[in-house]
Amino acid sequence: MSFLKKHIEISIIAFLGLILRLIISGIHSYSNDELSAINRLSYDNFSDLIEFGVMKGDMHPAGVQVFMKLWSNLGGLNEFGMRLPFVLMGVGSIFLIYKIGLDYASKRAGLIAAIFLAFLYFPIMNSEFARPYSPGLFFSLLSAFYAMKVLFKDEVKWKHALFLGLTFAGAMYSHYFAFLFAGWMGFSCLVFARKERLKYVVAAGIFALLLYLPHFTVTSYHLGVGGLQWLAPPDSDWIFQFLAHVLNNSLLLIVVVISSILMAWVFRTEKYRFNRFDYFWMVLFFGIYIVGFIFSYISTPVLKYPVMLFPLPFLFLLIGRLIGSSVISQPISVLLVIVFIGSTVFERDLFGNRHYELFKEPAELITSWDKQYGEENIFKVYNLNNPNYMNFYAEQWGEPIRFDWDVLEFGDAAKLREDLKVAEQEYLVVGYSARLTLPQVFETCLEFYPNIISGEKYNNAAVYLLSKKPSTEKQFYSEELIADFNANSQRNSWQLDGKHLRQIHDEESGLMKEGYLLEEPTIFGPEFHFRLADIPQWKKQYLKVEVEAHIDSTQQLTASFSVRRDGEPLQHRGENYWEGRDLEQMLTDGNGAYFVFKIPDFIDYSDDLIISLWNRNGTQAVLIEELRVYAVDNIWN
Repeated sequence: MSFLKKHIEISIIAFLGLILRLIISGIHSYSNDELSAINRLSYDNFSDLIEFGVMKGDMHPAGVQVFMKLWSNLGGLNEFGMRLPFVLMGVGSIFLIYKIGLDYASKRAGLIAAIFLAFLYFPIMNSEFARPYSPGLFFSLLSAFYAMKVLFKDEVKWKHALFLGLTFAGAMYSHYFAFLFAGWMGFSCLVFARKERLKYVVAAGIFALLLYLPHFTVTSYHLGVGGLQWLAPPDSDWIFQFLAHVLNNSLLLIVVVISSILMAWVFRTEKYRFNRFDYFWMVLFFGIYIVGFIFSYISTPVLKYPVMLFPLPFLFLLIGRLIGSSVISQPISVLLVIVFIGSTVFERDLFGNRHYELFKEPAELITSWDKQYGEENIFKVYNLNNPNYMNFYAEQWGEPIRFDWDVLEFGDAAKLREDLKVAEQEYLVVGYSARLTLPQVFETCLEFYPNIISGEKYNNAAVYLLSKKPSTEKQFYSEELIADFNANSQRNSWQLDGKHLRQIHDEESGLMKEGYLLEEPTIFGPEFHFRLADIPQWKKQYLKVEVEAHIDSTQQLTASFSVRRDGEPLQHRGENYWEGRDLEQMLTDGNGAYFVFKIPDFIDYSDDLIISLWNRNGTQAVLIEELRVYAVDNIWN
């Protein structure tokens, strides 16, 4: 009770942080990463759990996976029970950041840092995850707590070094970036330590490495298989993107925080100066960012938003000390609490169920369609990492889902199309969860099942029920014709060689129209040139290129999209950017062909965008009869 009286403000902050985290842990269904971990809890013995559930089944240290296996025997596999320890570690981190601020800056500094950690959307959501982020945050802060005792307290004891080594090991067993951060913190301690205290830092590091020795084989395997090569290296302005993400991507929060810092600086006390604690916190946050940024380019990309949660509290401490030293720190604190909670709850819709609508909600729709239309009458195409993730929920309802296609890779649309040509079911389910799935897959399904009966687009997921029969349901999307090779009014947007134009008879209208002959030396064309400004809603649409041409088995035709910047091919990730699709198989089926793509975000408004055709076997002439481009409302992704 005496603690509550003495620290009533942090108790209130931590209690509100706990309530926010507890509520959403029961509301939100599991994410992809959480279901991956839960799926790997099925191994019955420790040896299999380590080999298949950690070493070969994951790219994280074993600590969290082993803990989840043990905890599942107590808390079960439901969201609230499984997430509870992670929520509690998140709340424990709020107390830790306050304690560090209290000991090395001021009570107000610790409170302000705790307000950032307690009420911003980013740390709240990562405290909910039954994944390594909350443990990594907790052990990183606990490591800093003991590191600062070793470095800066008047009297240092060997027990402080012992606990520092233990907490280093806790971070190392939680997450590999937390491992990297612990190593960086240890190196920083060597730099900041006075000569007589180096022995404590060295001893703590050796003790941590000894504790980690049993895990060495697993880590060696993970390093050998390449790490996170699927991640892209960070952009040059990544740190600013991250900070905007931390501040809820809210202009209001960005303005309030920057204004608070500026006002605190103006009304700061005269005695305010940067001290060794500030420099230590600066090195921890900005130093590990620089290390991660360089490492992402010279080795494996490691920077992503969640892992920067581990050093983030030290930026909050810097902000807290600056604001806390101001004569107006108390009203600023109240303002931050109100604005942070308001933005997180309302702007980011904290209590809404749109955050991880990846598996449970689509599973509910699919099982309801199975009941209504008959499971045997529905062909199911669903791109997800593992069918067990969705069946985790479906099997609880006694309605396991059988997929005809799952885990689609790039290029599988052509193989899928061959299956759909012979599919006899009257209905088709198509969807994806937490896997990049090109709209080409969606359009491939629409070719054979053209009517959308029902469906929903979620956050990084979508699922639709299609039918071969005409539908009387609502219209789900519209498409706009933006280019037609045979529309003379649009001919100024096309680049072509007039010598290759041919007059052909249109069987539908009975009129003559122009075709375009592709043969050596002219194997590309006609080209449709446009810019982003020509498609105002391009971020909410994808483009569909429809082609009509009669070809035989010896002829080859590809539709392509490319970009020129300042007259030169656009370079992306070290090579000329372009997308394309071979059309000959569709054309030989006699129903026309199509190529579907989204305009990528790295395109500039001044870029020259080009849609064209390519006769890959130039010795065999191909007569293009029709080429149309549509902008389609993207209800897919």
